[in-house]
Amino acid sequence: METCLSISRWLAVPCRWFAVFAGALLLVLAGVIIYDVIGRRFFATGSFKLQELEWHLHGGIAVLAFGYAYLKDAHVRIDIFVDRIGERRRLWLEFFAICLFLLPFMALLFWFGYDFAERAFIRGETSSGGVGLSDRWIIKSAVPLAAVLTILGGLSVALRCLAALFRPDMCSDPFERS
Repeated sequence: METCLSISRWLAVPCRWFAVFAGALLLVLAGVIIYDVIGRRFFATGSFKLQELEWHLHGGIAVLAFGYAYLKDAHVRIDIFVDRIGERRRLWLEFFAICLFLLPFMALLFWFGYDFAERAFIRGETSSGGVGLSDRWIIKSAVPLAAVLTILGGLSVALRCLAALFRPDMCSDPFERS
């Protein structure tokens, strides 16, 4: 079980890195918004590119933190009956939900998301209005990247669930709640 926890920690590292990166992007997003608002209000300037950059930054921030959110149990979940079952059953439910639902869905999202981004790159896709940002593949690449990060986060939690099930003394909580 010590090996499971060690692998779990390694799988969580990229999720944490991208969460920090997403946090830094929040500062960039705030700067872009402030610059755009002040420019529009006081200097009669405006740019479709700035507006698209705001949307792209917002989208990137949202999806790049999925894996970290899963690690911290901060994702959206609907627990209708989980409060009524014991801790061991809850851990087994989490483990099987990761294996049966999260991993296959994220693998499909990666597969189709990669194709989505690759086609945008090959075609040199730009903004549909023609006055926005070029290189649309950059934002579209966030989709498969988010899928990989969520897979890593899910695998990390699944391994910690196993450790909590078979060696509760080593891992009492499979999530890194803080």
